[in-house]
Amino acid sequence: MTSLSSLLIQFAIVGAVLTGLTVWAKMHKNVIWTFLQHFVGVWFVFSGLVKAVDPIGTAYKMEDYFAAFEVTFDGLNNMFKGLAPVFPWLGEHAIAFSITMIVLEIVLGVALIIGWRKKLTAWLFLLLMIVFTVLTGFTYLTGYVPTDANFFDFAKWGPYLKEQMRVQDCGCFGDFIKLDPKISFFKDLGLMIPALLFLWTRNSHELWTRNVREIVAGVSTAVITIFCVQNTWLDLPMVDFRPFKIGTNVRERKELESSAKVDILGWILENTNTGEKIKFMEPEPGKITYYKQYTREQGWKVKEQIKTDWYVLVDSVKTPITKSKISDFAVESQENGEVTEDILSEEGYSLMIVAYKLYGSKETEKYTVRDTVWQTDTIQVTPDSMRFEQRFVSVRNRELEREVFVPETEYADLFTKGINPLADAAKAAGWKVYGITTYADSESASDFARKTGAKYPFYRADDKLLKTIIRANPGVVIWKNGTVVDMYHHRHIPTFDQVSAKHK
Repeated sequence: MTSLSSLLIQFAIVGAVLTGLTVWAKMHKNVIWTFLQHFVGVWFVFSGLVKAVDPIGTAYKMEDYFAAFEVTFDGLNNMFKGLAPVFPWLGEHAIAFSITMIVLEIVLGVALIIGWRKKLTAWLFLLLMIVFTVLTGFTYLTGYVPTDANFFDFAKWGPYLKEQMRVQDCGCFGDFIKLDPKISFFKDLGLMIPALLFLWTRNSHELWTRNVREIVAGVSTAVITIFCVQNTWLDLPMVDFRPFKIGTNVRERKELESSAKVDILGWILENTNTGEKIKFMEPEPGKITYYKQYTREQGWKVKEQIKTDWYVLVDSVKTPITKSKISDFAVESQENGEVTEDILSEEGYSLMIVAYKLYGSKETEKYTVRDTVWQTDTIQVTPDSMRFEQRFVSVRNRELEREVFVPETEYADLFTKGINPLADAAKAAGWKVYGITTYADSESASDFARKTGAKYPFYRADDKLLKTIIRANPGVVIWKNGTVVDMYHHRHIPTFDQVSAKHK
């Protein structure tokens, strides 16, 4: 498994090779500074590239940060509370921010390697490192902040608990490698050192001529921008590091992750009488003995648990396991409830149409109903009794109004012209076909299906789950026996003949 330490060794090796070439070409001023430029430059190029293959994933991570910042600043009682409304706007433009940040990161890496505009590069590098450090610092430090406290209410900070973090992963290397938030934070603090040194030094090397460096920087910017756009709006990520990538047996992985366990190591206890908080570590993992010393009668209650990381037992040996979004794979039918097991246990091929945002609007629609008019006649049967009979009079039309969901034309065309023909042919061939949208849009799904002519049911699931499954809205995922075997962006929907020829 790739780790930060192994990456650093590889960065150092590549940096050393580049340094050797630079020294051999006699383009250096100081070997140590040259190595530092190459080392950090290679680091930034790699870190940016693993995010550039999936800019939408980085955008989702930024949305998490913006949401957490909104809650944090909205909870203040000073002038900074006014910053809270800014973050939803930033969230709406998360993809643009994501691409800008990725391009800047890679180009700065290239700039460090070739020595392009040293002062400008040094200042931009420092600025970007400040942003990264704030983000990773917020991620890590919220582990000290109880879930019911504000980040800036320092008096309420307590012992560090990973579960308390407002954002669980900084996304420093995209989905390629998940770093512990503490490691991420100290990594960025470490990178602040060369960021400051680059401002101070006069020994930075410069490769080739100024014009060549300008061309390399310009071409790098253009190529990386196009690459990011390709992996965002035009197609699926070129390299897939996500848990639902092609070839993943979701059924087996979900069963494995469902069997994962944690051991309770201790507790964060709070005294409701005095407000005091303490950390109590159990003498033996899994045992519960805190209540003997810290009783309820004294005002003590459990605030948080201190747990091990997840693990599974393999031949009675505890083997660490990383829980992925597959653990959260849960799908519901509005009529029949949970259908997760049906999806994962489906034999043969099935077609999943993911639409984690149904684009459209609510509109008032007029419709006509046929009203039958009846008249009640009173008929005297005897001098003392009567009976009532209804008599048909006429039939007339009556106009009523109802609110319906009307999809945007361009979005609806993706279904009527591409997805639905594929779905109809797959269904005729005996495949299970279904769509999945979010809980928020599930109420609009029936109107959407009627307006677009979709002849398959729409299920519902968590929006983050759907965004993790496929980076396209809509997108098509092909399953076989609980395994993801293929997926398609809505710009590249194949015919069923093409699909069946590929998956016989």
